[in-house]
Amino acid sequence: MPRVISQLKPRALSSAVFLALFVICVAALVPGCTSAKVNLYRRDGLTIAIPKQYAGQLLIDPVDHEDGRTLLSIYLKSTYEKYPEMGRLFDLVRYTEAQYEQALTSVGTGLSFFAKDAKHYYGFSFPTDVQQLPDDHEAYAELFSSVGDFIRKDFIQRNGLTAYDDQEFLGRPYTYDSEHIFIRYYPYYSVNGTKDVAWTLYLSQPVKQGEGGIWCVERWRDEIGNVYVYFPDADGVPSREYYAALQEETDAARKAQQFDVGSSLLDPQHVAAEFVKSVFGHTPVAGSFERGDSSGTPQELFTQSSGNIHDYMPKLIAEGKDAVSAYDLLPCLEHFTKDTWAELRRAYGLEWWKPFWDALFDAALSGMAADPYDQIMRNYYLGKLFLASDGAYAEMTTQLVLLQWNYHNRLYTAALDRFTPDEADRLRRHLAVLVSYHESTFNLDIKEAGRRFYVSLNSYPTGFPFGTNLAVTSSETFYAEGLGQVTIVESDGVQLKYMDEGDGVYYVYCIRTSREGASTKGVAVGDPEERLWERWRPEELRKLDQISHEDEGWFGPDYDYGFVYVPEGSTKSIMYLVKHSRVIGISLVDGLFGPMY
Repeated sequence: MPRVISQLKPRALSSAVFLALFVICVAALVPGCTSAKVNLYRRDGLTIAIPKQYAGQLLIDPVDHEDGRTLLSIYLKSTYEKYPEMGRLFDLVRYTEAQYEQALTSVGTGLSFFAKDAKHYYGFSFPTDVQQLPDDHEAYAELFSSVGDFIRKDFIQRNGLTAYDDQEFLGRPYTYDSEHIFIRYYPYYSVNGTKDVAWTLYLSQPVKQGEGGIWCVERWRDEIGNVYVYFPDADGVPSREYYAALQEETDAARKAQQFDVGSSLLDPQHVAAEFVKSVFGHTPVAGSFERGDSSGTPQELFTQSSGNIHDYMPKLIAEGKDAVSAYDLLPCLEHFTKDTWAELRRAYGLEWWKPFWDALFDAALSGMAADPYDQIMRNYYLGKLFLASDGAYAEMTTQLVLLQWNYHNRLYTAALDRFTPDEADRLRRHLAVLVSYHESTFNLDIKEAGRRFYVSLNSYPTGFPFGTNLAVTSSETFYAEGLGQVTIVESDGVQLKYMDEGDGVYYVYCIRTSREGASTKGVAVGDPEERLWERWRPEELRKLDQISHEDEGWFGPDYDYGFVYVPEGSTKSIMYLVKHSRVIGISLVDGLFGPMY
């Protein structure tokens, strides 16, 4: 007979077992309950996990938050216990759609969103001020990164959310997918009649496109390139609902015989005027507005150029440097070759150079401080011009390249990414030489094999050897508090210290030499002491019986005295070391936080 599998009757749970299971189940709902590797926190139907390995270093919700948006606050325990107003790593926050829209319109909020669901956006609120003590810097930075990264990934998966990034909105040129109208607003026209300052209003149709669709101002741009997003603050109502209601009201109002389009949301000029009144608190007058062709962003303006220098040169010659905008002129430079210069001479004789040069000089630096793209493209176009130059033209365009580097070196290195690797390398090497050569005071002149090289207290687009032919005899790289990554290089009687400032920028802040013939301000190692007074006025140099601990650590104690030059208000210094009435060493140092001497 086949075996019969007996059916077992369920056994009743004992009260003790039932109680134990009940406690386990409830624990999952209690803030701070634990799982195998994480502590779990329940907040308004959401679960937040924090790895147990960090539990001893963190404080969770040490302060009350009653804003209705903060789900959890995380603090560095060691800092908070010393100073309760400090130590905050970040808050995990939840915003409604309307709250998120208002956050997008704000500046410097410390908010960054990473997830969303049908009703809310989730993100971090970071401190916008210093929250850690110097001794806690490393622990703070480590927890800020590791705990934040864990929560971001785990919170999305654990709660079934959709990953999101603020750039999904901020990376778009416009808020609404519709036709756009651009209206220039002159904020001072109603005050003094001037149009020197212009702001650009971006208008779009947020609900219905085309005829019958209402208009709104979705963004506006100031005179230096800042673009501000605008959403109506409608008592917690998101903009899509707010504008949908206005569209319905307008549709109904249009049916009335007395309906006036010119004073309704169907008229862009009226919408612009009402926006200026309600948002800026201004009182515009006739002439305060002009219709524009574009948003006025550099991305659009540069694309409007034909790229052909002959389309603009006749006007430049006839009317002067201001007759052609930088946005029309600069893109032409991308197509220059070394033959273009001769072509211009044949076509325009001698008349073209001065207005062309004046226009280039004016175009080198951006007036849009808030829009890095504008300066990056100016750097790129003038860099292309330099690469296509030689002889006297190269000497002239060199001035523009150096001007742009000194204006904003990080934006210059950003522009280098647009060149071919070979072109970028040529520009870096050329700039490294230019930077030192044009520093007339705090540079070291090195002569070797009939050639001269310079290195100075300055920012460079490349690391060692900074355009010189110095060879490394020893090198050490380390992290220094307050300075970041520092490298010390020794090279045959020369020491250089420099910082990696990031973004391809390196700052040389210390140069020491005992190398015979190396000189600063015309005074060389090996020169008699009298040479100092041929190059310096007595009141410019201060005598030192004892040099700094750092200088003595490199030069050694075998010297008689030193002479130091420190310009008033500067952190930089030059020190000449003297023994037996001869210069035996030179030190150039930027004390960064204050002069060394």
